[in-house]
Amino acid sequence: MDVDAAGLRYKTGDMGTRDLLRIVEAAYWVDGTDAEWLERVGEACRPALDEGFGLCVFQFQHQLGSPPNILRAAKVAIPEALAAVYGEIFRRLAPGIQVRPFTHGPCTTGSQMMGQREEFRENEQMKRHVHQFGVYDTLWITAAEPSGSGCGIHSGRPEVGWVSRSFRARWAKVASHLAAGLRLRRRLQSVLEPPQVEAVLEPGGKLLHAEGPATEPEAVEQLRRAVLAVESARSSAGRSDVMTSLDSWQGLIDARWSLLDQFESDGRRFIVARENAPRPPGPAALTQRERQVLGYAAVGHDNKVIAYDLGIAHATVKVLMSRAANKLGVRSRSEVISAYLNACGSAPPAP
Repeated sequence: MDVDAAGLRYKTGDMGTRDLLRIVEAAYWVDGTDAEWLERVGEACRPALDEGFGLCVFQFQHQLGSPPNILRAAKVAIPEALAAVYGEIFRRLAPGIQVRPFTHGPCTTGSQMMGQREEFRENEQMKRHVHQFGVYDTLWITAAEPSGSGCGIHSGRPEVGWVSRSFRARWAKVASHLAAGLRLRRRLQSVLEPPQVEAVLEPGGKLLHAEGPATEPEAVEQLRRAVLAVESARSSAGRSDVMTSLDSWQGLIDARWSLLDQFESDGRRFIVARENAPRPPGPAALTQRERQVLGYAAVGHDNKVIAYDLGIAHATVKVLMSRAANKLGVRSRSEVISAYLNACGSAPPAP
């Protein structure tokens, strides 16, 4: 159980961090349909997030600053009557409220989004629809990315509470992998522009093939270290130290590559690096890396989370944010996000 800065206890499930890597592995399952992928992710998340009410995993498409379009959903172990109520509640919410889970970062609760604590117990929608089931708050894990797609996880909570910093930090990393995995799935399904294999490595880190940007010596070393980090994370020792493994296993390397297993007919396993960079909209005056940073900031990611999302240094994120602000003629973080959204044709989300 985590405790936030105000001392409120918040249940996180009896699993703690033990099996979070199972969710990361599920994120990069690229076989099967999207519906099957959602089911697999949901089952992997259940030990960590199910407080007795099941959970809903959904795929969405969105324009920054606007409510999302829910494309499909998997309802995992949710009682039928409660599942029907969840959808009705979301449809009844004002657009400014609907967009909040998708702009408040990768991990939050309903009470946290509304800026309320114990007074959230008097929320009319919750009292009318879900208190009868024992649900007094909701947890949102949102794997949003600035290219316009993502997936979310929603589960009921038996008590009102804000997530702690440690809980939010670990789930921000998990959400980063879910977004990268889903983006890669969508690219692999594309006939026009499938993601290119730009490097092939052995599990021990030896480079067997490289092309394009992956031929640069610095890129070769980054990919080698990334492969070794993934292999270490998936070992028995890595699974016993999940937080260290999550820190080192990132969904993107140098804001460009995601790693996937590839098996040959003889059973040999290789690691392939596929191009999987986010491609957010934005003004032509900004570089792609600057648009990526601002795009993630617009969905509520702080600089540390953005660095993890892109697989780049925290200091690099700060530099890119500053350069983008100068180009857009603003100074503060809120101003640069608003300027970016306006340039993309999106209304900044309501505070």
